[in-house]
Amino acid sequence: MQQATRFEQADGILDLRDATAYQHCHLGGATHLPFSDLFESLNQLPPPPASLFLVGDKQQIEGASLFLDTKDYQIIGSMVLDSAQQLAAWQRILPTHWQSGRESRALWQPSDVVQCFVADYLADLQACLGVQRPLVLDIGCGGGRDAVYLAKQGCHVSAIDKEARVLKRAKQLAQASGAQVKFIGCDLAVADCLPQDVKGRAFDVFVGVRYLNRPLLSQLKKQLAPGGYILWQTFIDLGEELSSPKNPNFLLQAGELAQVFSGFEVIVDKITRIKDGRPLNTFIARKPLSDQSNDK
Repeated sequence: MQQATRFEQADGILDLRDATAYQHCHLGGATHLPFSDLFESLNQLPPPPASLFLVGDKQQIEGASLFLDTKDYQIIGSMVLDSAQQLAAWQRILPTHWQSGRESRALWQPSDVVQCFVADYLADLQACLGVQRPLVLDIGCGGGRDAVYLAKQGCHVSAIDKEARVLKRAKQLAQASGAQVKFIGCDLAVADCLPQDVKGRAFDVFVGVRYLNRPLLSQLKKQLAPGGYILWQTFIDLGEELSSPKNPNFLLQAGELAQVFSGFEVIVDKITRIKDGRPLNTFIARKPLSDQSNDK
């Protein structure tokens, strides 16, 4: 009993069963992530060392526990549901903790630069530009958390990454979240990989998180719509040795973004450190409304 009710202290309840079993009956507040999808769906989990409680059959729980342990997650308990009889027994023991349906708690979060933008500036952008669905381009979108989150807030989002495997995860996250995102496989170091409707389009918001392509930044400055926002967050060189990235091409210099986007209203330009100590530069700036050209 004590082992099984540890779900109340966990950061997340991960239900590994198939969709039919989950929708029939699951613990309230659970997250549905089928065991078959787990290994390619770490973008749907909170960052380690989050504590997780697992629900599923014995084989699913054992396999998930071994895998998640290698990713530094803490498995604090589990509930084995191998049969209808076991489910009925747990329903008798915990009669108020069950529900049915598709509802599944999201355990992941977007980057803090995107959360800040949505909380403090998105409504103002919508009002100022007179658009309910601002056009957003997420560059180097990775697992798609920022793109999906912005789409769920009503933005019209396109997202780019060069890695097909990563884009597959991002698409799965969008599907699981009920979000509409246009994902584009493109290596921006290769000329003419972008579709024309992206290359020549003015966007209201550009997002780049843990990504840096210096030649691209000046193009984004031109392509951003007047009144639009640039949201950037990536590692910065403070003269200390980093575990990753080591290539200086992927490290900002102090004050670099403010210089590139000179003439913009710089709203946020700060340095913080992630849990492992590496420094991140968070940057939010807005293009003046008076800038009516795309060649400045």
